[in-house]
Amino acid sequence: MKLSLNWIKDYVDLPEGLTASQIAHDLTMSTVEVEETRDLGASLADIVVGRILEVTPHPNADRLRLCKVDIGDGEIKDIVCGGSNVAPELLVAVAKPGAVVRWHGEGDPVTIGCTKIRGIASYGMICSSGEIGLAELFPITRESEIMDLSPFQPQPGTPLADALNLNDIILEIDNKSLTNRPDLWAHYGIAREFAALYKCPLKPLPQMTPPATAEGLKITILDPKRCPRYAALLMENVAPTPSPFWLQSRIWRVGMRPINILVDITNYVMLSVGQPTHGFDATHVKGEICVRVAKPSETLTLLNGKELNLTDQDLVIADQTEPLALAGIMGGSKDSILDNTTKMILEVANFHSIGTRKSAQRFDLRTEASVRFEKAIDPQRVDLAISMALLLFKQECPQAEATAFLDCYPTPLDSAPIALPLSLLERQMGQRLPDEEIHSLLSSLGFSIKQEGDILHVTPPSWR
Repeated sequence: MKLSLNWIKDYVDLPEGLTASQIAHDLTMSTVEVEETRDLGASLADIVVGRILEVTPHPNADRLRLCKVDIGDGEIKDIVCGGSNVAPELLVAVAKPGAVVRWHGEGDPVTIGCTKIRGIASYGMICSSGEIGLAELFPITRESEIMDLSPFQPQPGTPLADALNLNDIILEIDNKSLTNRPDLWAHYGIAREFAALYKCPLKPLPQMTPPATAEGLKITILDPKRCPRYAALLMENVAPTPSPFWLQSRIWRVGMRPINILVDITNYVMLSVGQPTHGFDATHVKGEICVRVAKPSETLTLLNGKELNLTDQDLVIADQTEPLALAGIMGGSKDSILDNTTKMILEVANFHSIGTRKSAQRFDLRTEASVRFEKAIDPQRVDLAISMALLLFKQECPQAEATAFLDCYPTPLDSAPIALPLSLLERQMGQRLPDEEIHSLLSSLGFSIKQEGDILHVTPPSWR
């Protein structure tokens, strides 16, 4: 699992002066194994913003151009470029001598130097997004297209990482060390651990209230053991437009591909709080939503194009006519967010871990959603996801309107208190901790505590 340190800092103010290596060491020794830390900005070292001032034909090559480029150092550079979209005033990414790139986004990394191209001296290189590892953030739409930074309006000479706000540390966590910790499969869960580790406050997540009406929504859960909770939020006046760059960037940093604002919000919520969500095109949902096991003759074509022959061992989300999604794993191609979606149903549900894992194994499907549900996520996390989704829609889709909400939660989960004799704790640890330290440590991890003499009555939080 990949995590963005900047994203974690949204939720907890870490002590000043901590290095990436220290953070990785402390988290490894206390909670989970950090396999690697990667400085995202360092991977773009010696790549700066340039402004093309003039474009002329290359005297010795029909497909090349000679560009005069301002890179902010007071000297105009001559750079030979084969980009199909080079033009005066275009703001571009310039790899200076010493920068590391991949030619045409392929092969091994190479170090850029000053050279001659068809007899003409060329300083550095004007880059495509693929050559500097940013193709998923800046998709290439035509042959030999260079990266256009003009929408960001950066000044020539600005380091590219600064211009795109990509200075971040990416923590790569060993998934095996998270197997028994479903609370840690998200940025907020790791922020909670940092708050306890460094004794600093965890910032509360925003609270947004869903609509009081359920008009237009009907949900039936026929298998409450495999689906303890199913909530649906109806959003109208939506459109699958591109997400703002900050949202695309955050999703991309931790290994997911930006799609559009409606899909990206579902993924952002999952990556923030660890609760998978899914969007359906509401106009394709006929009648009620029914959570049930599949009928042996039913089939479902998934978003990735894979066609499934379902069995009665598989839990599906269905309408009154057919399955819409394989519960907790992946949505169907026909009823999920489409290019013309204007009305969506946001699913925020809880699915049983064992059933999800068996279906994922049967169909050889491991998705970001399934790996989380397989770890037994707490049903209360649904509330965090709904609030965050509502906030994102309000901020980034101001024209969108939440018109209905329905929450089916037939048997709410209760946290049972645990009686812990302090004398037993002392024998197990081999030392006596002060009562105040015990209270502080447990409270920082979300436990509520009541002490009666030698006995601590400890109630774990829902996520533990």
